[in-house]
Amino acid sequence: KIKGMSTKDTSYTRMTIKIAGFIAGSLVLLFFINGCKKQNYIIGGTPTNVNQYENITTYEYLQNNPIFDTLVQLINAAGLEGAVNAQGTTFFASTNYSVFQYLNLKTIYLQNTVNQNEQFGLDSLLYYVKNNINGTADSLEMYLINQPLTYNVLTNIGAKYSTELQGDTAIVSYQFATSTSLGYNPIVSTVPQVVYYAYLWTPNYPLSSDSTASMIPGNEGFNELVQTSGIYTKNGVVEVLTNQNVLFGFGQQTN
Repeated sequence: KIKGMSTKDTSYTRMTIKIAGFIAGSLVLLFFINGCKKQNYIIGGTPTNVNQYENITTYEYLQNNPIFDTLVQLINAAGLEGAVNAQGTTFFASTNYSVFQYLNLKTIYLQNTVNQNEQFGLDSLLYYVKNNINGTADSLEMYLINQPLTYNVLTNIGAKYSTELQGDTAIVSYQFATSTSLGYNPIVSTVPQVVYYAYLWTPNYPLSSDSTASMIPGNEGFNELVQTSGIYTKNGVVEVLTNQNVLFGFGQQTN
């Protein structure tokens, strides 16, 4: 379903990605304490006001954060600044790490199928996106949902949403975490919740309490944990996908 998997690229450029200082293992959870309406997100154990970016646009937020350097270049190449800044949108943002993993896997794929010396670098990807080769520019719209997805509209089971990529569907959920790696502690009565983004290869996944976004099998889609959730901007909401995410879900579809 995802575009951009051509084996014909012959570029030998090498990737140069800025990796800013970032706490790769930081997981962000939203907590509700005593019914308080003010909402914070947590980075490395430090509460951060989600409204601190409410006076700048989503694009400006990404542009001002070095961890999204390559994502901003891709947005520019695709001409999607306006779509990212559309009023009331939610954007699931991929970090530099996600782009790096895509380029690495793409290079390995080409070396195994075309030529062992093939390289697929960042400028190769930018060329593809700028010219929408194999729909790579369009594919960036899989991360855009034309609705502000805040905690009060998300559920533990999740719901299906149409993405801005025509004909495509994603599931977004706000699930209870029962893993200690996600902040769960059996001695604490409040169970933490985390946001999941699941992209569907087809829209027919039977969403239910027994088949949530975090349980989607590889032949029907892929799910990604959100590491920073509910960042409010002037025009919408930003959800930052984990560093383990691979751009476009490349290589994640199974038979």
